[in-house]
Amino acid sequence: TGFQLHHLFVTILVHCHPVDPHVLWEESRANLCDDLHHHLIHHLHIENPTEEQIFDYGLHLITEDLRRNG
Repeated sequence: TGFQLHHLFVTILVHCHPVDPHVLWEESRANLCDDLHHHLIHHLHIENPTEEQIFDYGLHLITEDLRRNG
């Protein structure tokens, strides 16, 4: 699921120090954010979230998780 991939992504960033995290994000973001469309609609009340909003929210969640774990 997206949540499990999100956790794995943060673990990779914290413990494996990838050479280019931006490229890793770009290549993985669709899978990392696959469950966020539903969350944005039902929990944050964004009626029709765009792909950009979904990816921005996914990046926000990863940033928050990195702050807690990094």
